[in-house]
Amino acid sequence: MKWKSWRRLGAAIMLCLSLGSTSFAANHITEAEAIGEVTGDGEHVSHVIVQYDAPVLSSSLSPSDYTVDGRTIEKVYTNTAAEKTTAHTESGNYVVLQLQALPLVDSSVDPHPEDGPVKDRQKKGHGGGPQLGSHGNPSPLPVMKANVSQTGFVKTASGALYGPEEGIETSKSRDLIVEDFIQGTFTDSQQQNAVLKYNLYVPKNYDPQKKYPLVLFMHDAGVVSPDVKATLVQGLGAVTFASPGWQASHPCFVLAPQYDTVIVDDNYDYGPELDRTIHLIQSLCRTYSIDTRRIYNTGQSMGGMTSIAMDVKYPHFFAASYLIACKWNAAVTAPLASQPLWTVICEGDAGAYPSMTEILGNLEKSGTKVDRQTLDANVPTVQLQAEAASLIEPDCSHYLTIYKGGSHRYTWLYAYTMKPALEWIFSQSLPETH
Repeated sequence: MKWKSWRRLGAAIMLCLSLGSTSFAANHITEAEAIGEVTGDGEHVSHVIVQYDAPVLSSSLSPSDYTVDGRTIEKVYTNTAAEKTTAHTESGNYVVLQLQALPLVDSSVDPHPEDGPVKDRQKKGHGGGPQLGSHGNPSPLPVMKANVSQTGFVKTASGALYGPEEGIETSKSRDLIVEDFIQGTFTDSQQQNAVLKYNLYVPKNYDPQKKYPLVLFMHDAGVVSPDVKATLVQGLGAVTFASPGWQASHPCFVLAPQYDTVIVDDNYDYGPELDRTIHLIQSLCRTYSIDTRRIYNTGQSMGGMTSIAMDVKYPHFFAASYLIACKWNAAVTAPLASQPLWTVICEGDAGAYPSMTEILGNLEKSGTKVDRQTLDANVPTVQLQAEAASLIEPDCSHYLTIYKGGSHRYTWLYAYTMKPALEWIFSQSLPETH
């Protein structure tokens, strides 16, 4: 051990002895919990909460007093409940370790890795994309867990010092926002009682006497799975609208169906799940007080393609559409001219970029105003939001945002954090006469 480390340990021991109330042998950590939060590239542990057998003084803590395997601790504080908070307490039985966010990872090496290598798919004769009705390659949901150690000395509210404790595994976990959704199964009487699993966020303090918007989020082919929660943890498409910040100003229902098969393909064919999803929304409108003039759809890749197909088949069912990294047959998309939409694609997306620029170009030729912009998704958030907001004009209902570079999945790492676009979508409503 280095001399400085010996000195530090010796000083700590002398301090303990001088206080006369020191505990080295006992295990004072009673439990540790991992807190998971969803980001643009999936769910990760954002906090670890360590519970002690006595209140700990917040002033005695620093990030260097703890380690979490493989992660950097950027903040530490106490709380009287097992919750992350911004209103820190002077002491508490719970020590909250806030972890530094992990860098976002773009996994778009192959636009459709969920359906096998491109060359194998082309041999099967289905155009290089997932096959309609196929079950993809579902992955198990990520498990939120961590290994935490107390490496320094912490002081309790009563003046005792607690010595280091190593290798504490989290014994439980929470999935923030995801846990606020309820899970259900819809039986479609119009399709011979075929079923569709779904996740539904009901606004807190829901009042049946009020009318609430509903946003439909549809996942991509990479999340085709029998696990109903898969769509919630893969990215921000659903949870961003159920977040406390969004709900505070935009209380709304959030519907996230879970498809266990590929529901659209690169030949622009779609399965019965498209109509089944519409029937599910209609059923929810009969159950809850939903404003049918303010139903919105959004999706990424397969989900965005389904959004376009819905807008074509059910024009003016949705008040506006937020289309992410998707494409469709330009020959059938004329109905989009009268339906507000904001599209987000990347320059490097070989499918979405040419398709959506063609579709919007055709709409523009037919007299529809389309406002475009090219953004660098890596600039500071404040700058990105300001640039997105600058695109909006009172007389325009069609917008195209293009991220520089990127690739297929790169788009949705950032698209659901572009708040001006989301605010604009929610500002749209169907006419009273609809």
